[in-house]
Amino acid sequence: MKNNQKSVYENCNNMIKKITRKEFLQTGAGLAALSIFPGALAQATPQYRVLGRTGLQVTTLGFGATRTNDPSFIRTALDSGINFLDTGRIYANGQNEVVIGNVIKEFRKKIIIQTKVTLELRENGEQLKTRPVAKKIQAMLETSLQESLEALQTDYLDVLLLHNLTSLPLLQHETVRSFFTEAKKSGKIRACGFSSHENQAELLRTNNSDHFYDVVMVAYNHRGSYTHTQTGRFSEWDQQALETELQTAAQNNIGIVAMKTCSGGPLSLSPDKTPSWFDAIQWVLQHSYIASAAVAMANMDELKENSRILF
Repeated sequence: MKNNQKSVYENCNNMIKKITRKEFLQTGAGLAALSIFPGALAQATPQYRVLGRTGLQVTTLGFGATRTNDPSFIRTALDSGINFLDTGRIYANGQNEVVIGNVIKEFRKKIIIQTKVTLELRENGEQLKTRPVAKKIQAMLETSLQESLEALQTDYLDVLLLHNLTSLPLLQHETVRSFFTEAKKSGKIRACGFSSHENQAELLRTNNSDHFYDVVMVAYNHRGSYTHTQTGRFSEWDQQALETELQTAAQNNIGIVAMKTCSGGPLSLSPDKTPSWFDAIQWVLQHSYIASAAVAMANMDELKENSRILF
């Protein structure tokens, strides 16, 4: 390290010691340090919450890696203090997991990985209960899990979710539940769950009755709706009904991860502030039943703004 860079590094660390981490990150020096020395800020102590009964300590800001396949950016996001990384088997046709695996292989145990398995089925309702469909589901789950383990270069996943679940019969399917139970027993996964963009309150209500799934990932923001950035699909939900089930889930010790936190648009938490994405995420995290907000970030400007939430 050059002398002038070393001096900046030391000054940043000295400043961190004199003020709170959050105050430091809100200064120009704090933002500059994130750009120049992301590892310096990793020495700060991020905010963690427990992901329900999993016992996993996740940072309040999670990194949604779906919008980038840039290894250096993923590494910078982790260096900023984030320890919770969200991906999925279908993202970039599996390449998102490959890139992440290459980045985290040297410090795997320090990172909590959540990935997803997509069950592409034409069958629904009663047809799901047939033996051929059960075999199909079993094969898809086993193949997806093995592919994720290989791509991520790990022998276990912290959290494995059913991706974009809408069907109650699939949520309660005996083959699905048996697969997750055996995967946990074998140590291939530490926790199971599902993500959902639709029928969220109903799906949560079902899990609040039988408590099978450890983690639930839901779309949640201040507006109660979002427009998908890629497909343009509009989706909204009954905010009050969803929040009722989220509170119950937290009481049942189910871990809750929020997504689409910025998709409701910028927000101002006080009348004298300009609406921002930061406040939109902060609104979500003000609700104690949310363990982490998994925010998809694709550039340094987004990371600089959002990472202030960590401290």
